[in-house]
Amino acid sequence: MRSDALANQRKIVEAATRLMAERGLEAELTDIAHEAGVGVGTVYRCVGNRDQVIETIVRDAVGQMAASFDEAEAGDGGVEDLNRLVERLHTIVGKYGWVHAALIGGREELRKEMRALDPLRRVEALYERAQASGHLRNDVEAGVAAALILGSLAPWSAMALKARGDARAAAEAVMGPFLAHAPTPAALEAQS
Repeated sequence: MRSDALANQRKIVEAATRLMAERGLEAELTDIAHEAGVGVGTVYRCVGNRDQVIETIVRDAVGQMAASFDEAEAGDGGVEDLNRLVERLHTIVGKYGWVHAALIGGREELRKEMRALDPLRRVEALYERAQASGHLRNDVEAGVAAALILGSLAPWSAMALKARGDARAAAEAVMGPFLAHAPTPAALEAQS
């Protein structure tokens, strides 16, 4: 692809990402072209139809998630690795929140790519590593913690956590109850 076509492709994908962050899957191809400062024909030539634009962005989001998991898994296994992962995932969801809908209603191939990422197993393994370091509570099963952590990325949870501020604040809110110094439910009950 020529350098000008690559530049247009990048502009189109960035414009589509911005518009879909605002409007979700309701963003139209003409709006994307306008936002990118190109004609609809250029969108078709550089990226393709609306479904192909969405697919390109979903693949980008999944790729960023995969890189985030890889980075966390390459760490020393402490709670910091898991915290950074949760923060990065919340950053990605903040940018690509509509991807949930695209994955649910989209092509099976995209859903397979997301399933291949295996986020539940990977968060569970990272949680177990951090738990072994003594920084996370031992009375919470890693599988349950992983499900709750990933549940914080669901649209309704992510919107509520976004009100706390940035992705770091969301990650701190999500991870706080799992920290070893966090009070257990029994301790909270005894205080009341």
